[in-house]
Amino acid sequence: AVTVTADPQTKGYGDADPELTYQITSGTLVGEDAFSGSLTRVPGENVGAYAIEQGTLELSGNYALTYVGANLTITQRPVTVTADDQTKVYGEDDPALTYQITKGSLVDGDKFTGSLNRAPGENVGTYAITQGALKLSSNYALTFYGAELEITPRPATVLANDKSKTYGDDNPALDAAVSGTVNGDTLD
Repeated sequence: AVTVTADPQTKGYGDADPELTYQITSGTLVGEDAFSGSLTRVPGENVGAYAIEQGTLELSGNYALTYVGANLTITQRPVTVTADDQTKVYGEDDPALTYQITKGSLVDGDKFTGSLNRAPGENVGTYAITQGALKLSSNYALTFYGAELEITPRPATVLANDKSKTYGDDNPALDAAVSGTVNGDTLD
């Protein structure tokens, strides 16, 4: 009688399977006798536990082989994303809110869904860029680092209009042409 127990195994999502190994936990082999075949596991590549099965592992008819299984556990793949700092001039449309993978990688064919958000506001200042709805499947452990959108003052040019008067007359009304205003903003 010989009992073989599979060794529990772990791998990260997207990584290659480790070798499926086992130990003799009861009994012994005689002389040069050896196992043939190999263990297998239940198919699947998503995060979860998959049974390690006896597969083709066997001994000669001289043995009563008992097999005790274990699991191959697939863990989440860590990925870190960092938002890119952005800037815009007051009154312009927001730039695209972009990001970079700064640690880890995606498995071929996997993609992000959703998009980043930013704190509301349109006046000059700094606004936080947040994760918003950006996500990956449950096969990933996503870490997000935010950034900032800076709204800078809009340049405005004031050009005084030329005026003239005759000596002794009252001064004419002074006015100017303004360029660079947004949405009817006025200069003080």
